Amino acid sequence: MKKHIKTIFVCLFILLGIALLCYGSLFHSTDILAQEDNIEIVMAKNERELIKLASIGGLMRDESGWINQTFAVGEKPPETCAT
Repeated sequence: MKKHIKTIFVCLFILLGIALLCYGSLFHSTDILAQEDNIEIVMAKNERELIKLASIGGLMRDESGWINQTFAVGEKPPETCAT
């Protein structure tokens, strides 16, 4: 009986973890700086987009701590990683 209860708790914790990861990747967003016609604007991007852009070199952190988009608004992001 105890083994059955432990299995249920482990499965519930795994499902809770998956639910929290999905919630974080779909609904959390972060502000980034972007260039549009030589004017800096602040845009909100969700974590899924940020992860994709960071993996291909589309984002950089500056000295002040802001996350900057490396391409202008309206331009295509880099196709592949710069390295």
